[in-house]
Amino acid sequence: MRSPFLDKCAEIIFRELTGIITENDYTEYSAKKSEAEKYTQTIFRTYNGEKISRLVFEQYTVNSKAYGVVLNIYPKPEFGIPLFTFQLGGQIPDKVIFVTDIIPIIKSPTDTGISEIYRKHSTGMNNLGSAQEWINQICTGNALICQYKPLEPEKILSALTEYLCYWRDAYYLPAKPDIPEEDQKPVVENILKFKTILHENDAGLEIYLKKFGKEMMAVIENAAFGSEPSLQKKILAETENSSLPDQRFNTNDGILWSAEAEAYLQDAPKFVRSRIKNNAEQKALELGIKEITRTFIENLRK
Repeated sequence: MRSPFLDKCAEIIFRELTGIITENDYTEYSAKKSEAEKYTQTIFRTYNGEKISRLVFEQYTVNSKAYGVVLNIYPKPEFGIPLFTFQLGGQIPDKVIFVTDIIPIIKSPTDTGISEIYRKHSTGMNNLGSAQEWINQICTGNALICQYKPLEPEKILSALTEYLCYWRDAYYLPAKPDIPEEDQKPVVENILKFKTILHENDAGLEIYLKKFGKEMMAVIENAAFGSEPSLQKKILAETENSSLPDQRFNTNDGILWSAEAEAYLQDAPKFVRSRIKNNAEQKALELGIKEITRTFIENLRK
């Protein structure tokens, strides 16, 4: 059952961002797949603002069992405003996916204000943390993270409100377009790094590909990772110009990949290749298997 706290998150987001975006001024992308009595659906709404290249707000349902909302705010490079990220989903309150963070894209002194907010909320959340390295790669030490553990929704709403208000008041409102174009390259690279890591590790994208197909996936990718700097352009360029390197032997552990396994990996969407490869090699090491075959990979993904 969909949690009412998801709607409360949306209310907080649009209330606290009044004047930054207009709630009813958006572009919407959606897809839905019904199977028997279950359905999977995603609704992306994208917003633009004076100082942000895109705000992406997603509401999703997976097999009528898991529900969630996602918010990512990408600043225009010339303003140097930190990224804001938030996700709440899973089966609330028993198995909660929760992340919120303010992520700098330029080097700056330690922000004691956000550190104090983090300490305040982390004290009451004893189950914080994630074993997934990619989450730690994009988040800061002030991120509040919960991966599939019980968590009181009211604490989430309180944390979301304080983090979002702090992002707005400390960063967005005072920001001026004072980063010259010639100095924006590292800022752009940091935004693209965030988008790239998120794109390559977002399990939802693989679900959407299976449910909605490649054509809809292109729309979803553009909605989630477009705007300037646009990861979509990078994805297309890499897809057109790159080929998978020879992977018959992993240089670290000597695991052999069969030709059929390599072909299977090549045929997989680019954003899931690294995850398929890493999972297969890790499992092969655990089982003492010296050659990865197509059948081995297919069995892992069932």
